[in-house]
Amino acid sequence: MLVSMLKDDLRNGGYILFEGIRGSRLYGLDTETSDTDTRALFIAPQDWLYGIRRNYPNVIQSEKHDDTWDELEKFIIEVGESNPNSLELLFTPSQHTLIYNSILNPLFEIKEELVTKKCFKSFGNYAKDQIRRAKGENKAINTDPQEVKERKSPLHFCNVIEESKSIPLDKWLEYKGLDQRRCGLVRLSRGIELYSLYYDEDNKLHYRGILDTENPTTQLRLSSIPEGEKSLCSFQFNVNAYTDHCNKYKRYWDWVKNRNEERYQINKDYGFNAKNLSQAVRLFNVAIEIAEGKGLILDRRNIDRDLLLSIKNHEMTYTEIITYIESLEQKMRNAFNSSKIPDSPDKNKLEKILIDIRREFYKC
Repeated sequence: MLVSMLKDDLRNGGYILFEGIRGSRLYGLDTETSDTDTRALFIAPQDWLYGIRRNYPNVIQSEKHDDTWDELEKFIIEVGESNPNSLELLFTPSQHTLIYNSILNPLFEIKEELVTKKCFKSFGNYAKDQIRRAKGENKAINTDPQEVKERKSPLHFCNVIEESKSIPLDKWLEYKGLDQRRCGLVRLSRGIELYSLYYDEDNKLHYRGILDTENPTTQLRLSSIPEGEKSLCSFQFNVNAYTDHCNKYKRYWDWVKNRNEERYQINKDYGFNAKNLSQAVRLFNVAIEIAEGKGLILDRRNIDRDLLLSIKNHEMTYTEIITYIESLEQKMRNAFNSSKIPDSPDKNKLEKILIDIRREFYKC
């Protein structure tokens, strides 16, 4: 809701300086089922800069991250570092441009100067990140659905030590016939996440319980225990395992909600995301073209479109793709070593452009 309100305010206030289509449709790699992703550039309202809360958002993304809006300063900083996504925006052709404010002319006029040897590191690192993501251990595609079938409570991660055996607290309570709502906890100082558990048999002491009944997935609750009460047991809460479970649960179900179902069905039997590897190949090839002085070529039709789509559609094995990528990486390294393009963008020029655009836009 907040993202939607921010976007509405920026769009209605005329703060959007640029908006264009990105992703597969920009690269000429789209198919009938391809989504339409966008990238936009906005200038922060003047009040955001002058107000008390100056930690204004410098990037706004939709829930699925298919639409991304960058603030002007963030964008220009990233252009100075040869960020691939930011450079692509500058080279977006007119047929893929939805909004363009001529106030950006000074920036777009020097776009060729911004394609420098710094692209070796930025494009290379981005490509390597795509490779890691294709078969990363933490990728949701590799998660066993049974592990995250339900959102577990902290009780599942608490263990009672009894007679040299470790018993999960939820099982221990069930075996003893105890109600977690009548329990009182005291945190012990002699151990990490170690607690003593007390029980209000007659429900007169009004302990707070172990968990909030309205939100049982929150952290453990502590109670005030009268002097003389006897502890029933001590237990340890594995908070790291609980946090990992919560993160894995959220990551998996967010992924299920937002995933491209057709792409998922293709990838699930292969154990890796071919789209990530296709992106890596594209990035290496684009970087090689940059080093060879051909500029930033976004449209892959008549270049390597067929190869990229064949990788994306699992027509090559993982080993074949990785072997090919390794050859591309070496080719990129050789190309930049002998390249005649400039070493890096002129950051002073970029900063002046940023200042001039703000002054002109705010009329100050």
